[in-house]
Amino acid sequence: MPSSNEKDLIKRVIGVAGDTVECKGTGPLKVNGHALNDTFVYAGNTPCSVDDQGGQFKVKVPKGKIWVMGDHRQNSLDSRYHQQDKNHGFVPVDNVIGRAIVIAWPPTRWNTLPIPDAFDQNLSAAAPGALGLAGAVPLVLWRRHRLAGGPTGGNPRVSSDGTAG
Repeated sequence: MPSSNEKDLIKRVIGVAGDTVECKGTGPLKVNGHALNDTFVYAGNTPCSVDDQGGQFKVKVPKGKIWVMGDHRQNSLDSRYHQQDKNHGFVPVDNVIGRAIVIAWPPTRWNTLPIPDAFDQNLSAAAPGALGLAGAVPLVLWRRHRLAGGPTGGNPRVSSDGTAG
C-alpha cells in the first residue's frame, strides 16, 4: 500500500478477519454494527469522508487480512482509497511489522499508545502462557539443583577427578 517512495506506513487497525467495517456520511465509523468512539481522529476531521474516492464503504474483512485507516481521515491514503487494488484495500497480516507504541510528532502530543480496552485480552487468553511458566519454573529449579550437585534420584555425579559429588 505505500507509494514507491515510502517503505512503511503507520495506520490504525480498524477491522480484522470476519469484521464488517462501514462508513456512511461523515460517520460514525462502525465495526460489526457498533459505532467506534474515534477520539483519536485528527481535530477538524470526521470519522468518515464524504467523497467519491472510497470514503463511503461497507466491507467484510477476509481471513488473513486487516482494514486500516489513518487518524487524519481527510488526508490519509489508507484502505479506503486502495479498494481498486489487487487486495481491495485489505492489508495482508503478514505485511504487518509491529505495533506503534508512542506518538512522537508533534511534540505537543508526545504520549504512549496503550492497547485499547476493546482489544485487551481477557485472562483466559493468558492461561496457556501462565501454565507454561508454571511448568517451566519447577523444571528450571530442578535443573539448577541437579547441576549444583544436589540429589537427582538417579546416579550420583562424578567429577573429572573421579570423586562423587
